[in-house]
Amino acid sequence: MAISGTIKVTTAGTSVQAASKGNARSLVFKARNDNTGTCYLGGSDVSATDGMSLVPGESIQLELKEAISTSQFWADAANNNDQIDFIGNE
Repeated sequence: MAISGTIKVTTAGTSVQAASKGNARSLVFKARNDNTGTCYLGGSDVSATDGMSLVPGESIQLELKEAISTSQFWADAANNNDQIDFIGNE
């Protein structure tokens, strides 16, 4: 079953937790093409200095040994209202 969602960082410099959309073993995260700056993906401590950076349009695919909740991922951004979309499979 496929799951998908969006993490919207309303206020730059403030980490935002992904919604719990279910558990997934395979996930793709993509910074939206129309973002105005870099987004950062990571855990609850994600920031511009502690996280994986994604420039607009860039994506990353994760293959995990065991399925985990999408809510274990957090995002931050250099600019207000930038977003990271995600899609995953169990």
